Amino acid sequence: MDTGDILSNLEFSEDTPVRAMLLQKQHYAILRIALGKSTKIMPHEDAHPVFFLILKGKGIFTCGEKEIELGPNQYIHIEKDEKRGIQALEDLVLFAIKE
Repeated sequence: MDTGDILSNLEFSEDTPVRAMLLQKQHYAILRIALGKSTKIMPHEDAHPVFFLILKGKGIFTCGEKEIELGPNQYIHIEKDEKRGIQALEDLVLFAIKE
């Protein structure tokens, strides 16, 4: 059994996303990612699918050639090898679940 507080030890950086591994298993990993306002993860392709669940804040998410604004309690799933990126419109906290 694993337990924890999702928002404990939460830190923001103005320059780079702050990642915290919450759980890593053989076939998946769950990370908490915190981005300070205006912080970006530049669009890129990755070899794994990812599911983002927004816990706090708002951001613009790139998925392929589309951009979508998401806020708390919203999610997006991006397939492997599909371009992805994030721009925080305000302090942003999200779960990333990846294979």
